[in-house]
Amino acid sequence: MYNLRISIRRLLKDKAFLLTNIFGLVIGIMSFLVLFIHVSNEKSFDKHIAGHENIYRISSTAKGNPSKWARSLGIVHSASSEIPEVEMATQFIHSPVGTINIGDNSFQQKDIMWVDSAFIKMFEVKAKVGDLLELEKPNTVFISEDFARKHFGSLNPVGQIIKFETAQYMQDIGDYEVRGIVKNTYPKTHFKYELLVSQKGNMQKAFEKTLPNLKVQWAYNYFKLQKGASPELVAKKIAAFWDKSSLKQEGGPKEFDFSLFPMDDIHLKSDFRFELRESSSKINISLFVIISFVILLVSLLNFTNLTIAKLIKRSKELGLKKSIGANQWQIIKQVLTEVLIVCILAIGVSLLFIQVANPFINQLFDIDFKVYYHEPVIYWSTLAVIGLCLTIIAIFIAVFFLSRNSTIDILAQRNNFLGSYLLKSLLVGQVTIVIVLTSGTFLVNKQIDFVLNKPLGFEKENIVVLHMKDLKKDAGVFTKELRKQSQVTEVGMAYQYFGYPTQTLSLEDLGIEGTAELVFANYDYLKTMDVKLIENWINPTADTVRGMVINNHLYKRLMEKHGSIEALNAYQQSQVAQRGENNYQAIKFIGVAEDFNYNSAHENIGDFVFRLDEARNRARFAHIRLGNGSLHAGMDAIKKVWNEYYPNQEMDYFFMDEKIAQQYKAESILSRILFAFSSIGILISIIGISALALFISQQRTKEIGIRKVNGATISEILTMLNKDFVKWVAIAFVLACPIAWYAMSKWLENFAYKTTLSWWIFALAGLLALGIALLTVSWQSWRAATRNPVEALRYE
Repeated sequence: MYNLRISIRRLLKDKAFLLTNIFGLVIGIMSFLVLFIHVSNEKSFDKHIAGHENIYRISSTAKGNPSKWARSLGIVHSASSEIPEVEMATQFIHSPVGTINIGDNSFQQKDIMWVDSAFIKMFEVKAKVGDLLELEKPNTVFISEDFARKHFGSLNPVGQIIKFETAQYMQDIGDYEVRGIVKNTYPKTHFKYELLVSQKGNMQKAFEKTLPNLKVQWAYNYFKLQKGASPELVAKKIAAFWDKSSLKQEGGPKEFDFSLFPMDDIHLKSDFRFELRESSSKINISLFVIISFVILLVSLLNFTNLTIAKLIKRSKELGLKKSIGANQWQIIKQVLTEVLIVCILAIGVSLLFIQVANPFINQLFDIDFKVYYHEPVIYWSTLAVIGLCLTIIAIFIAVFFLSRNSTIDILAQRNNFLGSYLLKSLLVGQVTIVIVLTSGTFLVNKQIDFVLNKPLGFEKENIVVLHMKDLKKDAGVFTKELRKQSQVTEVGMAYQYFGYPTQTLSLEDLGIEGTAELVFANYDYLKTMDVKLIENWINPTADTVRGMVINNHLYKRLMEKHGSIEALNAYQQSQVAQRGENNYQAIKFIGVAEDFNYNSAHENIGDFVFRLDEARNRARFAHIRLGNGSLHAGMDAIKKVWNEYYPNQEMDYFFMDEKIAQQYKAESILSRILFAFSSIGILISIIGISALALFISQQRTKEIGIRKVNGATISEILTMLNKDFVKWVAIAFVLACPIAWYAMSKWLENFAYKTTLSWWIFALAGLLALGIALLTVSWQSWRAATRNPVEALRYE
């Protein structure tokens, strides 16, 4: 208690130092906790489910297809019953958005799932009202707490009827009776549900007949394996089941790769298409961990610097205590008590600021950050920060201060620490980290600018995409009305949009290996997106354009095999004659498009096919190009036509350039993180440099006074005090460059198309660090240099 009272009095005696120290520590600890807690939250997804380590999602990918889907073939579920290693298997359909009716109210609803009893058991769904066994009955549905509160309020929803108009690929599904309420989806799970719907009844045929007997990947399949079972062995058994099935010989790809993906890794490591919930970027999580500890390190280096400088000024006091009998541990304990008080205050203030700033953090970084105070990570991380602070200071006092100096040296302030490079080394470490973070910020922004502005091979500006959910109406009438609007220049239809997961087309019947990405569209879609044709065999007099347009990448592969388009057509017809089937390959080739980036710059351009026709299933997404400078007027015109043709239906739309930018969401978040925490690192470094400059100028007060008496000018004194800091920044720059270059090179490996590592990135970061250091130091140096030399000498 005595040490505690003394420590509090001493800290309050120098309030400026206390506030400066706490401020620097709060910034660092708050930054560390935000990133570290966010990473801990992301890594704990699905860990609340019993046996989570034995649950796997099954993937089935056609041979040669570079992209994997989270959804898989329905036959996978059929195979589970013949594999003894499978303890439990569930197959379900997820509809991200559907149209439902409650009474006279029709609206869009997200996250609808058709599930079985195994889903309820495997993922531990809990009922709040009703018995979940009733999902085994035909045409029943359970709703979430949020859904019940929003649409039924205080009324009991049990017995109410929900009509499903559209969901995923299905229409007019029918009426379902609400049989209960389930608890909201656990927040840290890789999927979310609002409606859990029975697979029996209206959907029974789809699950029992369609999914197992067609080469469609509409459903999600999950296995819970016996403890110790090998997922690789299970995958081989699924493949063996496929090889024996008659479905393999049906039209479409014959060879599939089956694999089991651990559920624990889905949220962070899965890059599959059709994920149930938006996943985080693996590389971002790794960088978040690094950045969180780097910022904490900068903060602790600054805190250590300030504390050491303060201890050196108190060397007489500590020496006096040592001379009257205080042992080394007693001195260390007194100093550590002061450090502990500062750390606890800083952590308390940090947690308070985090709670207040939570909405701002989520908005700024576009992340889902939340502090779960019931989880031990909060307490372990704060204890680790305190322990680290105390350890660093204790080592300094014991090793660098007390053990290397006699009591007389300390009292006379002749301790050899004043001539050591420890303070300078800590400062160099801080500046090195700041340069690495700053150069990383420049590089990430340069790469994002590169991928967003590189030629894509199609038009993305002024393109509005409408999601057409009501396919019962002929969209051709709607598009004709749109074309009459003066602001609209082109309208095209497609089953997908650029970046949306495609279908796959086996290339075996064209004589080459692999699969191509396939998009259903009409010819106007190519004109709307300004896809350039380098070979055009389209009949200009035809009423309807039908056929296949392939990209140049695939065309070159086919020409290497067949030599000419005539030879390719002949080979294609011979394959069709042998098979006796009217498959995709029987459709005529009508053009070759310039290569374009259908997906993001993370992936190389591969084989691609447009299958053109005017069938209604092309009308899922309407692409509308507006004239330059008429965006607002164009949107008003589109909404007017929409409301006339689709009354009482909400218009769901997006802009193509914004959708493409979302492909780089992970990089955008990283850019914001780096910018914010580089700024924080700079701020902390300014505090540290300023304090160190003040300390050095105070240590050299007598020297400055003598030089001024002997005629030294202010500029000469400023140069004398600043030159050491320039040297330290130069050393930091030399250390930072190889670290930053290596880190950035590794990050750029995530892109198939990337910018260059320009020299100016490092030079600009170094100049910025030097400028900040000189401005900060010059302020303190100028104050010391302009002091009256008589006062300086008298002070000494």
